[in-house]
Amino acid sequence: MLEPIPDQVLDIQHDPDPAQDHGPARRIPHLGHAFFFFSLSIMMFLLCAAAVLTAARLRPEQIMQHLGLGLLIQVLAYILTLAASAWIFPHLWSRPFLNGIDWNVLAATRRWFWIVPLGVVVSLAAQLTDSLIPQPPKSPLDTFFHTPLDAWLLTACGVLLFPLFEEIAFRGFLLPALATAYDWLALDRTPAGLRKWETSTAHSTPALLFGTVFSSLAFVFIHGDQLSYSFGLMAVLFVVSLVLSWVRIKSHSVACSVLLHATYNLATFATAFIASGGYRHLEKLTS
Repeated sequence: MLEPIPDQVLDIQHDPDPAQDHGPARRIPHLGHAFFFFSLSIMMFLLCAAAVLTAARLRPEQIMQHLGLGLLIQVLAYILTLAASAWIFPHLWSRPFLNGIDWNVLAATRRWFWIVPLGVVVSLAAQLTDSLIPQPPKSPLDTFFHTPLDAWLLTACGVLLFPLFEEIAFRGFLLPALATAYDWLALDRTPAGLRKWETSTAHSTPALLFGTVFSSLAFVFIHGDQLSYSFGLMAVLFVVSLVLSWVRIKSHSVACSVLLHATYNLATFATAFIASGGYRHLEKLTS
């Protein structure tokens, strides 16, 4: 039996057989990849908005009068961004897209029994806390609950598509990219430090904390308009994002944070569904 090589660092990037070694460890996604992903999503949103508004013969300022079209634009932009990313990033990474963002669906199948209850508990706790916070006069989300069809469409998107896109964006791209940037800036500029950098893709604990906090701040910021920029409501969402990030880091799986996010949203919509009598009395949600 071969004796282990002293101090040999093994990971998915390296192999003790030189013929199988893939060179210095590559940390993906890094900040450049995250910037490209978010730029791509903005470009897709603008293209979809232009296409939908042209087809509907509307001016941009009229979109608020047709909220269903606004939701359609968002859905199309998310789907096209994910489709384009699934094609582009494997060429940049030389590995499958889901592997690059640490999707790891197997972890979700093994941990669903505690992730799903956690999503329900976090949702109920957030709703209870929100009820104790002074509410803004009118939330933009209230405008989506004019008809049962609006409510059902928002529920479907909020449970199926939005968690998938947002978790890939913030926990799949931004969190690890920020952690990598932190570790690079904190790297000991010595031969030993460089060797550690080139032979491992693991993030340090401070880097993961940094990535968690600042990706969560970004996550809250993009939801700020939905919350009317209420400090209290945004603080609650920040804590929720910390929980999502913790699950993603603990499980090494974006699929796990997607499952938690989807369960959280489902429990939130379920509360609205019950409170409105099956979406038949939507006035109870906005009163």
